[in-house]
Amino acid sequence: MGKIDLSYLENMSGGDNAIIIEMIELFINQTPQHLQNLMKANENKEWNNVASEAHKVKPTMLYVGLSDLNLVCKKIEDNAKGNQDVEISNNLIDQLVSGYKEITGDLETKIEELK
Repeated sequence: MGKIDLSYLENMSGGDNAIIIEMIELFINQTPQHLQNLMKANENKEWNNVASEAHKVKPTMLYVGLSDLNLVCKKIEDNAKGNQDVEISNNLIDQLVSGYKEITGDLETKIEELK
């Protein structure tokens, strides 16, 4: 769904590869748990939790340049706070999960390049 862009991390870290690697590893390691929490909350129609998990993941997508997935998170959060439509939420969460899976390999490759 998106192509990674590490310019934010490069700017924030002053080009320090160790910091960039650490941030990417945090993203790779923590995002799956948030996605699981998001799916479970959605399944249980726990809209406050859906909004909360989407809100937690939203900025991390920008750290690796995934503005399209950041927008998906925003839509999930908005739906949870407004319409609370399970079908819309399911579709958006599917987009988010597949987008995350798509870029994970690229991020792991980038870690190796930065070492």
